[in-house]
Amino acid sequence: MKVSYYSLGCKVNLYESEAIINQFIDNGFTLAQFDDICDVYIINTCSITKVSDAKSRKIIRQAIRRNVEAVIAVMGCYAQLSPEDIKTIEGVDVLVGTNNRDKLFDLTIESLKTKKPRFLVDDIMKIADYEEIKINRYNNKTRGFIKIQDGCDNYCSYCTIPYARGHIRSRKAEDIIEEIQLLTDSGMKEIVLTGINTASYGRDFEDYDFSSLLLDIVNKVENLGRIRISSIEVTEITDRLLKVIKENEDKFCNHFHIPLQAGANNTLKRMHRKYNIDFYKEKINLIKSLFKDVNITTDVLAGFSGETEKDFNDACAFIKAIGFGEMHIFPYSRRPKTAAYNFPNQIENSIKQSRVSKLLKLNSQSALAYRKQFLNRNLSVLVEKVEDGIAYGHSENYLPVKFAADVNVNDLVNVEITEIGYPNCKGELISV
Repeated sequence: MKVSYYSLGCKVNLYESEAIINQFIDNGFTLAQFDDICDVYIINTCSITKVSDAKSRKIIRQAIRRNVEAVIAVMGCYAQLSPEDIKTIEGVDVLVGTNNRDKLFDLTIESLKTKKPRFLVDDIMKIADYEEIKINRYNNKTRGFIKIQDGCDNYCSYCTIPYARGHIRSRKAEDIIEEIQLLTDSGMKEIVLTGINTASYGRDFEDYDFSSLLLDIVNKVENLGRIRISSIEVTEITDRLLKVIKENEDKFCNHFHIPLQAGANNTLKRMHRKYNIDFYKEKINLIKSLFKDVNITTDVLAGFSGETEKDFNDACAFIKAIGFGEMHIFPYSRRPKTAAYNFPNQIENSIKQSRVSKLLKLNSQSALAYRKQFLNRNLSVLVEKVEDGIAYGHSENYLPVKFAADVNVNDLVNVEITEIGYPNCKGELISV
């Protein structure tokens, strides 16, 4: 029998999708493309914006139309937040949210046999333990994403994630290390640690935190490749954490993704972010003093309710001063259940889009400015794709690089940067 999946949203969703697919493959299913005619389609949904909700519904309906006889299994954040909406889509057979994913395989098999729908969405706020779903392989991936925790207790005023994911639950360190060792043994050269609020790991443990985990990974995993931290809140960057990374610098990618969301104190306060721009800048300066040529990337929301023209201009000035290597930019999207949903002074869509455009232009300028220092320098690049003799990959400091070479996907190669560009830099292969 054939199974396929579509994973929307973040890297945590990607990890969970891979873990679920592993169960099907281990039980004799053949993994197929999503546009193939399959017996089972799994859709892992996202609900970070209205667009995410709409895309989740669109993908579900595409799968149903592709094969009306197939079992359609839906999980993820949109499924957790809006299960009744999904139940109204005729053709959905299995529904879980952000819990009970360890039961999805059995529920799907039951539905294949009985043709009866199985819906199992719990109150996520009552879930106290981390749900262990393991990965023993990545399908056609060069990076191994390892989920280390779930949940978030920050309750930023614009964000639905705490309501979709529940409270912080950390994964057992021994399960994380075992999985990293398995993927390393299978040839993975880069491990990406990810979570809903990654560096909050261990907050529900006693005397064991994120820095403790990093130290154990470095010391216990044999033949460990390079480690990348997917995202880290600025408030979670402790002196001990930076010390662990600095003392094991050869094992960590020279890259920190630190969400900013807004570059003006008025906006940060309304967002219920737990820092101001001075605190953020101080942390960035500390990181830059410790790690030469480090790439700082970030997330920015444009057009949050009440964001004045002055707030936006102040944010642009702050962003220029930081010198980000890359920004992910999103227009603010009002989300039910969040505190900001009913905030006054909502920004018109036309103004949001104008601010997004300005930030995108600023992003390309900032990214190019950061990249210029690497012209004629050698970087270690992980090959992720090869097409018509052109290889594409990312350096350890997360520069996208393309170069002509006879190499294979998952090769870790040395490349001299010969031309600075955006989105890709160009290079020349030095050695494999």
